[in-house]
Amino acid sequence: MGCSAALAADIVVAAESASFLLAFARIGLMPDGGATATVAASIGRARAMRMALLAEPLTAREAYDAGLVTHLAPDGAFPSLVDTLVRRLAAGPPLALAASKKAVNAATLPHLDAALERERHGQTVLLRTSDVAEGMRAFSEKRKPVFGGE
Repeated sequence: MGCSAALAADIVVAAESASFLLAFARIGLMPDGGATATVAASIGRARAMRMALLAEPLTAREAYDAGLVTHLAPDGAFPSLVDTLVRRLAAGPPLALAASKKAVNAATLPHLDAALERERHGQTVLLRTSDVAEGMRAFSEKRKPVFGGE
């Protein structure tokens, strides 16, 4: 869920040592937190499917190069960069920033509400399955799950 939350942000700053993973499939779930919309809007359908279906992590550099994050910082410079960006945003024109955010989101995420509803419904159904129970057991037992499609 941490990746989904981070990627829903307007500005995403990553330290070079970070990675981004949609691990839901590893336990029999689907991405949520809006990730089905935000990831695809940011990096395209093919890479979004790779992350969602294969649960393959992207390094911070790969995420930056793909357009998933807005800023990449050496680990030691991460706090300073975040502080600089926060100060710039806080000193900016709030009405213009809000209008810009609304316009960009409308242009790039016009179906976000529908995606959130699909995710909510999908997770509700999946959470009742034997596959999710097996995925959660396997996770807690630190073993690979054996899914049966049930």
